Amino acid sequence: MQNINSSQVKDFKSAKKIIEREMVNNILEYLNHGVFPNNKPSGYMNAYTAVNILSDLGDKQSADLLNYHDSTIESYIIDCKKKLNKETTNNLIDAFIEHTEHITILIYWMNRIFCYLDRFYTKAKTKKSLATGAMELYKSRLFDDFQKNIFLEVNKLIKEDRNGNKESRAKVKAIMRILKELDLDEPKIIKENNKISWISGKNSEKEGADVQNDWYGYFEGETVRFAKDKANQDIHSMSAPEYVLSQLKYLAEEKERKEEFINSKFYEKIDKINHQCLIGDVMNELAQMDTGVKNMLETKNNAQLSNLYQLFKLYPDSLKEITEEFQPYIKNRGNVIYNNKELSKDPKKFIPELISLKKEMDSLVLECFENNNLFQDVKNKAFSLFMTKDVYAKQLSNYVDYCMRIGFKGKSQEEIESTLNDIIGLFKCLNSKLVFQNDSNKKMSERLIKKVSLSSVSEQLFISKLKQEAGTTYVSKMQEMMSDLEKNKKETEQYKSLSHKGAPNGIKLDITVISQSAWEISKKSMEKIEMPKYLSSCLDDFEQFYLKKHQGQKLLWCLGLSKVEIQYLYLKNKNISLSTLPQLLSLLQLEIHEKLTLGKIAELLGCQPSTITTDIQGLVFNPSFNPHGQGDKGVIVGTFNAQTKEFKESDEITINKNFVSARVKFNTIPLPQKKSASEIKAIEIEEAQITKRYQDNILQATITRIMKSRIGQKTTHVWLVGEASKQIDLFKAQPQQIKENIEKLIEKNVIKRSDSDRTCYDYIA
Repeated sequence: MQNINSSQVKDFKSAKKIIEREMVNNILEYLNHGVFPNNKPSGYMNAYTAVNILSDLGDKQSADLLNYHDSTIESYIIDCKKKLNKETTNNLIDAFIEHTEHITILIYWMNRIFCYLDRFYTKAKTKKSLATGAMELYKSRLFDDFQKNIFLEVNKLIKEDRNGNKESRAKVKAIMRILKELDLDEPKIIKENNKISWISGKNSEKEGADVQNDWYGYFEGETVRFAKDKANQDIHSMSAPEYVLSQLKYLAEEKERKEEFINSKFYEKIDKINHQCLIGDVMNELAQMDTGVKNMLETKNNAQLSNLYQLFKLYPDSLKEITEEFQPYIKNRGNVIYNNKELSKDPKKFIPELISLKKEMDSLVLECFENNNLFQDVKNKAFSLFMTKDVYAKQLSNYVDYCMRIGFKGKSQEEIESTLNDIIGLFKCLNSKLVFQNDSNKKMSERLIKKVSLSSVSEQLFISKLKQEAGTTYVSKMQEMMSDLEKNKKETEQYKSLSHKGAPNGIKLDITVISQSAWEISKKSMEKIEMPKYLSSCLDDFEQFYLKKHQGQKLLWCLGLSKVEIQYLYLKNKNISLSTLPQLLSLLQLEIHEKLTLGKIAELLGCQPSTITTDIQGLVFNPSFNPHGQGDKGVIVGTFNAQTKEFKESDEITINKNFVSARVKFNTIPLPQKKSASEIKAIEIEEAQITKRYQDNILQATITRIMKSRIGQKTTHVWLVGEASKQIDLFKAQPQQIKENIEKLIEKNVIKRSDSDRTCYDYIA
């Protein structure tokens, strides 16, 4: 390269500027004649190459190219605007999308050509890029002028889409993409997979986007109008199920629109609008329809109920329209069962009907209402509302007793467990859990002591399920009974290991030792009866054996619960009967004296006539051997009234030596006698008093515990009543009953009225 001295420098710099200026003019020429409007690729390439070479141009040349960049795009946008003004309304969207695409391509290529001009922006401390500037021109010159009309036409397209014209959706999606691009933060334009598009310079969408917000505001108003019109038209032309299906279909399509072309966050607001218009605003009219919720429940149309729930759950306040019908529906179904006298008097039919109803409602809540907690609570409350009477608790207890005695016979373990689960399901709904507890303890005590329970495994399984639901204290007596039986197995084995093998005097003893606190034993069973020495000595033998092992304890004999096997040597067939101990002792006395009055037998046995009356009746009228109840067909005969089956103390009785039974082994144990109305009333009063005592004890213990935990805190009467009621689940504690027990605790000096405020209470430590 030729050396140039300092005297030539000035001329050289001037020449360089002249050359640079000429190159700029050539670039502009390439663009004017080679690119626009001829669109020759060579023009793009020549201009791009020239700008690349002139990347270090001075500010003046850069400014010229910048101005050309802006003015070229602006003039093209203005030209587009003129063409759009001539378009018909129907073609506006298509033309707008087409021109926008052309403008986007222009901006992309101009940006590519002048990419090196960003140096000028940096020098001029300009924050925006060429692409940002071009986008602003497009937005302000083209979109702003057509924004209102574009919004109007897009809404028409969405309305067409809502009315079933799916072809409109592609155009809407294209416009939505343009709206999104207009709001990009510092937008950059790129070409990827031969497709030109805008992206955010900061990799995020600008918060509070202006164009989209303008559109959403407009779209919101149009949605309100459309949804209201749709609801008003459908509610007056359709049945309730048809209306529900129509709105579900519409909302499903709205969800598609949300996912395809509407901002999902914004659509949360649109959802609320749709739900208010389609559900909330027409709720009264829907509720009054003959084909509404009540009809769906009564006709058991689960498909319609499921659809209704799917619609209403979108507007949660509307769910009360279902629950307000659901609760009385369950209650009415329960009352129908209760009022059916044929069912209600027989627990074997009554309880299964209730279980069937419970299962049906459980299934309905699961299948139609998705196991929604609200409907679970309503269902359980509905059952509690109609199962308030003590009869439900007693009948459930009777049903458990039936299952344990007979009902589980031949059932598999899975079937037994399923039935017990159903029983526990009903137990949860009982208002009188305390009544069930007391009655169940009595019945369990009776079947275990009489050894008529089918399986101790089933008994234990029921106790464990009840314990899980109601707690350890609730089943403490039941567990103690089972524990007693377990201990007795060991005691019996040890007694049989003695020299007489458990049969002193040749009489085999099967004795059960029970704890007095857990078992429900009638006073009549504990009345003393005089026995022959060879029998009483057998009891003495066991008593000595037992008390040697358990010093300090005392045995009280419940002979009224005893069962014996008697062989009748003086009968032709040498029959054997399963009888009670009083029956055996009465027969022994008749063998000695041949003929005795009932009163005299009682005197010889050292008891009251009433103690043995039912046992004597069992020797005559048990259907095991005397199905027709004839007075001369029993093990004994006498002067008693065979028609009324009543015995008086003066009635003479003798053994019927002509007795004949088709069975070798028969039963003389008396059947339970039907109680008179007065006896039933007396029992109910006694049971109510016992229940009241239990309830009072629980209430006082609960109140004491609450007050003890609040020492130093202010405890008002109203708060204490409410808290005590909440903490008790064995029965429904009434405010008056709680108040009475508060007064009892005051009398017992457990709590007192506060000195500073007489409406409050303090615990006396």
